Amino acid sequence: MCTKGAAVAELFAKTIASTKGFDSNLRKLKVVCCGNGRMVTEFKVGPEHLNQRGTLHGGFISHLVDAISTYALTTNEKVETRGVSIDLNITFMSAAWEGDNVEVEAVTKKTGKKIAFLEVEVRNKDKNTILATGRHTKYIGI
Repeated sequence: MCTKGAAVAELFAKTIASTKGFDSNLRKLKVVCCGNGRMVTEFKVGPEHLNQRGTLHGGFISHLVDAISTYALTTNEKVETRGVSIDLNITFMSAAWEGDNVEVEAVTKKTGKKIAFLEVEVRNKDKNTILATGRHTKYIGI
């Protein structure tokens, strides 16, 4: 893990542990890998992550794509901002249930002077299936 990646992983853990806001839903996430424009986290699906049908909530998956890709972006050595979202696209492919282990991998695909492009894959680790993919475009010319 690069120095900036380690700092971002530590910031993520501290922020999530102490927030009283919406990001408190991410408290169960553990950082597996962080650096060079990439971040991997994992968590066990709990009751707070479920929709009314008992599966991992699509809104929570969208939150994962947004949050984890933003932290991945900040691990880039040349990026000094979290940016502002321009576009967020999620494709849902499969369901996960309470107790399933989920892995979220976000990768910075390209950074320009003002725009960054990120991709995210949300996977069920136990079944080795893709739950969702996401694309996140951020304005970083701030």
